[in-house]
Amino acid sequence: MKIKEQIKTIIDDYSEARDISMEYNKYDGFFKGHQSPETVWNFVKHPFLLRVKGLLASLKLIKISNSR
Repeated sequence: MKIKEQIKTIIDDYSEARDISMEYNKYDGFFKGHQSPETVWNFVKHPFLLRVKGLLASLKLIKISNSR
């Protein structure tokens, strides 16, 4: 797969995940009266974005453990 096609696929997957999370938050806000904690990262499917999600989680743990 060419690099441009791969980047387009990643962008499309992220955009779709963002739209899905916004819909979940909108309906939860309407029916439950508050915004749900659904983030874009809960709905990504592309392997590269899943790796980024894992790296962000590990960096957050490192940041928390270094601040103590």
